[in-house]
Amino acid sequence: MSYEEAFPAELKEYYRRLFGEEAEEIMASLRTPVEKYYIRVNTLKTSRSKLMRILRKEGLKPKRSPYLEEGIYFEREGPNFPDDYEPGLHVVRANKFASESVYQGAMLYAPGVLQADKKIKPGDEVEIRDPRGLLVGIGIARMSAKEMIVSTRGIAVEVTLPKFRLPSLSELESFKEGLFYAQSLPSMVVARILEPSEEELIIDMAAAPGGKTSHIAQLMQNRGEIIAIDKSKNRLRKMEKELKRLGVKNVKLIHMDSRKLPELGIEADKILLDAPCTALGIRPKLWESRTPKDIEATARYQRHFINAAIKSLRKGGVLVYSTCTLSYEENEANVKYMLSKGLKLEEQSLFIGSHGIGLDGVQRFYPNRHLTQGFFIAKLRKV
Repeated sequence: MSYEEAFPAELKEYYRRLFGEEAEEIMASLRTPVEKYYIRVNTLKTSRSKLMRILRKEGLKPKRSPYLEEGIYFEREGPNFPDDYEPGLHVVRANKFASESVYQGAMLYAPGVLQADKKIKPGDEVEIRDPRGLLVGIGIARMSAKEMIVSTRGIAVEVTLPKFRLPSLSELESFKEGLFYAQSLPSMVVARILEPSEEELIIDMAAAPGGKTSHIAQLMQNRGEIIAIDKSKNRLRKMEKELKRLGVKNVKLIHMDSRKLPELGIEADKILLDAPCTALGIRPKLWESRTPKDIEATARYQRHFINAAIKSLRKGGVLVYSTCTLSYEENEANVKYMLSKGLKLEEQSLFIGSHGIGLDGVQRFYPNRHLTQGFFIAKLRKV
């Protein structure tokens, strides 16, 4: 099954129109996990060199990011077997979410199992496939077929040969102590471009799960005030735990739909709008279900957030707009919309991506060129 089959026909067409010949490379890259898996050193608690020593003791091979002093990455292993590999073992089928995890080296837990060959018993070597039949890994069954289906917890298959392997971090002591946060490189670049300082009032409009918020906090050395907004109570609860783990103290969480931000009557110095998007840049994509119709609808939806941000920004204030998607409508077209509302593009202090499509001064990350997620960043000033 090639990467071609992972994308709906009209999305493939859309990509080919937008990216030309590069579309094929982009889609093939999206199918695989990132080549460099990044974490952000939590400088509120430790330094990069200290954390690297600790991670080596924990059995990992960390490398320094050349771009960010708080960046560390690990090299991806794999692919460990070819696309057309047929191991001929009993099959366990996993849901899309669990399959994407196994594909990158995670264990297969019972809640992720959709079906299992009835003959499977503990100790058997099995192959794990996604709902469409893609082989994502091979492992040893730790439950019988029946247990896998009925259990609500526990490891169903111990994965011994995933398609790719990224380091597993959440069990590490250094993680529990809050010494780092797993975050993609472009996503770290966002807070750097915002250039927050402690005398400024900063708003993060779609803040949970808290990666960018906590990065802003560490750049402000836990001083000043950040208002972090999210409309999901559940995500905010998780974010609160995350901020606690990281020792972040200068964030005020607000549960609301940030399209209503002007109702708070706040004038912010800087606003980060990491807009809800079609997430077309997220890797790995075993398969994609979004179509150009979703792109158009999402771009329209984003303008409500953009309007709220512009209203809540003081004159001379800065808006950083970012997405983890590849489309033109959600990125450059929405920046042009902001320019039509009287905002001006600002130069970005850290530029390691590519220029925009028909628009200079914005930063795009391509999965095939930059070995990252697909990502977009614009910095604008209200003049």
